[in-house]
Amino acid sequence: MAQEPPVQQVSTAEVRRMVDQPDERVSVLANGLTVLLKVHRAAPVVSVRMDCKTGSIYEQEYLGCGMSHLFEHLLHGSATTTRSEAEARELLDAIGGNTNAYTSFDRTAYFINTTRDHMATAVGLLGDWLTRPTWPQEAFDREWSVVQRELERDIDNPDRQLHYLTMETMYQVHPARFPIIGYQPVVQTLTKEDIVSYHQRMYVPDNLIVCIVGDIDLDDALAAVQKEFDQFARKKVRTISLPQEPRMATPRFASKRMNVQAAMLRLAYPTIPLDHPDLYALDVLSYVLTEGDSSRLARSIRDQGLTYTISSYSWTPNWGRGMLAITARLAPDKMDAAIKAIGEQIQKLQTEPIGADELEQAKRQKAAEHVFGLQTADQIAEAMVTDYTSTGDVQFSRAYVENIQKVTAEQIREMAIKYLQPQQLATITILPKQSSATDGPKASATGPSPVQKVTLPNGLRCLIQTDPTAPLVAIQAFSLGGVLYETSETNGLSQMVATLAPRGTQTRSSDDIARFFDSRGGNFGGAAGNNTIYFAADVLKADFADALEVVADVVCSPTFPTEELEKYRPRFLDEIRRVNEVWRSELLAYVQERMFINSPYRLLPSGSAEVVGDAKREDLAAFHRRRITGANTVVAVYGDVKAGETEALVRRFFGSLPAGEFVLPDVAVEPERNAATLYVKRKKPTRTTAGIAFGFQGMRVADVDDVAKMAVLDTVISGYRYPTGWLHDALRGGDRGLVYEVHAINRPGPLRGPFEIYAACEPDQVNRVYEIINEQLERARAGACTDEELARAKTIIETTELMGNQTNAARAMQASLDELYGLGYAHHARFLERVRQVTLDDVRMMADKFLTSPVIAVVTPEPDQVKFGMEPKTIDEDEPADAATDEVSP
Repeated sequence: MAQEPPVQQVSTAEVRRMVDQPDERVSVLANGLTVLLKVHRAAPVVSVRMDCKTGSIYEQEYLGCGMSHLFEHLLHGSATTTRSEAEARELLDAIGGNTNAYTSFDRTAYFINTTRDHMATAVGLLGDWLTRPTWPQEAFDREWSVVQRELERDIDNPDRQLHYLTMETMYQVHPARFPIIGYQPVVQTLTKEDIVSYHQRMYVPDNLIVCIVGDIDLDDALAAVQKEFDQFARKKVRTISLPQEPRMATPRFASKRMNVQAAMLRLAYPTIPLDHPDLYALDVLSYVLTEGDSSRLARSIRDQGLTYTISSYSWTPNWGRGMLAITARLAPDKMDAAIKAIGEQIQKLQTEPIGADELEQAKRQKAAEHVFGLQTADQIAEAMVTDYTSTGDVQFSRAYVENIQKVTAEQIREMAIKYLQPQQLATITILPKQSSATDGPKASATGPSPVQKVTLPNGLRCLIQTDPTAPLVAIQAFSLGGVLYETSETNGLSQMVATLAPRGTQTRSSDDIARFFDSRGGNFGGAAGNNTIYFAADVLKADFADALEVVADVVCSPTFPTEELEKYRPRFLDEIRRVNEVWRSELLAYVQERMFINSPYRLLPSGSAEVVGDAKREDLAAFHRRRITGANTVVAVYGDVKAGETEALVRRFFGSLPAGEFVLPDVAVEPERNAATLYVKRKKPTRTTAGIAFGFQGMRVADVDDVAKMAVLDTVISGYRYPTGWLHDALRGGDRGLVYEVHAINRPGPLRGPFEIYAACEPDQVNRVYEIINEQLERARAGACTDEELARAKTIIETTELMGNQTNAARAMQASLDELYGLGYAHHARFLERVRQVTLDDVRMMADKFLTSPVIAVVTPEPDQVKFGMEPKTIDEDEPADAATDEVSP
């Protein structure tokens, strides 16, 4: 690559240190760059991020073009004067490949998470991308095309459309009314010359913030930044004046009809910017309204059957007035009743001061939210940059929590009167087309201790890990269950048991349980996946013993009250219906249904409408007795606890659980396939996205060597949680931009689980996407993986696993599942060792062994476009599916 003329070196000396603590530093360099540094030793990892103080509201003559968002696509991984895109990708993969970027109204952020040894490399990569891009025309054309696909995808996304509608309604002068991604016709007018000009204008040192958090030495980290930016000269900073949004004088209404199964409602009131003194009381007011199952609107609106879900937020940006918004999903015919009931609750807040207990609960929840949100290096880095760019103070969040504790009941009433006024209410709805109507964690020199395993007489296994890094405790209970133990006649009972168990026990009511966790700022809930029923709580250290007793009560003695079942039944049914609203969830449900004949993995955790609609309290109680027993359960307690005391409490609270026995379901072996089979599902013409999936019968969790080898092959093909690899390069690399999204998922279970490859594209591109995926699979079977690709894949896996296991909850879940599946709680370390030992021959053999004779599923509005050289076995019509989510559960 041709080198540009040398750039004169500039001074990056530290000219001002605004924070100087042993574990934290904020420095300003001579060229105007700001550097935020923080020591956090929960794991040997670092998070390096660089934020530019430009976003959609600062785009000036480009407002509505999505300029900053397109920048994010172009700069992240870009070719520079020192590296090609391929060279940058190789270097990134070598340090773990854990990277992403995003754009907001006022910032564009880029980050790399890696191990501590690669900190300087991460700084170098990000700095190179942001300050020395070369803007190849083919890269501009490719990413321009990707953004078009992203815009088209948003058309079908009801949550995204609700957000857009909200912003357009609340802001009619301020540029926040424009979508961050821009409007497609306007985005299409952008040229490469526009990009270059905007970069020179906005990506200047005074607009950039570098933040490094993790297992670092402060001096070394600062030196790495100074070295990387020693050619980044200071430039003038453009002053941008934002218009002030006029006061809302009359109510506003906005509505849109979409292909959704339920209605969506948002009630929004204009409020204040971040620097307003009412900030703290408004945030507490939002928590009083909807935070936790015992909150006002949860009890009076959701639990009375008026909505399926309800939530609220107080949003206070630093650049202008914000809003307090209440959001619900509900049946269309209950819209008027729900709006009226919410209004009545607001009037009650305006006339009656809240009780001391309710106020203290909301304050504690807010303080706990702060602590829970600062457990990992990347979380802390995000908070530091947000605080600094919004207020100029990296410690703003700490003072914020202190001010939250000063809020009074009278202030809550005043906020409701002052801001929640009918004449300043915006009512925004998405309707079905067929419808008529505390301080953060302190730095610690020590990390987690070794895990201790205890087995109770009833067979229950308990895993305990002491970790003083933060004053938090994760409590989890996993039992073998989920669809693994369901049939067509019981599909959905696991999810119902998991959700309804916390709604009442022999000694505690639903309100007792909800209020316990809400009053202490904790989180608690249950869920079911492919193979488990599980309950998880996160609490502050001081509340651990009491919380463990409540969790044990829910696990061991739920009563499944009939009134709670009937209250939740419409929500379960709504979740089942929702699958067809999102292309990915519908596609994966469809391919699993067609891939498996005997295996329970043909079912989805949300269940069938028939089973959920007919289930009785007795059915749930009987299913609970069969599945949640000592032999089938692992309890994990990870956090700032003492092992001996924890063991005694577990023995006391869980000792009464019946022993039961460990028995895997008796399931007939799936027939082997000798050829690919095609299934096509016709969507309504309003769907603009087509989905294509390849489903292969995979492996069991007990096939530990194959699982490790497949992880490497999967990473080479599609990346490891973050998209990269052959499929990504072939379908989104170069000038193609054929898909918006492509990825693969390996889901081994106690039975052979699926390996799936899925992608989203325009309907007229399905044939080309199919051909390219097949080409990449053939490369894998031919052993085309190189030594360099093998090494990068292993590094990516190890880095991603390290980053993903920083929190108590993440480590507890990993160890619990490994123990429950018979692998042993320490299996994860052995998994990484097996990954390191994978060879090129192993990768090729895995492709030969597993990636043949797939079930191919296509969900598209244009079935006639599907020309794969084989006749579809069926062409199914669009119908509501008995499936709910696109999340992959344990």
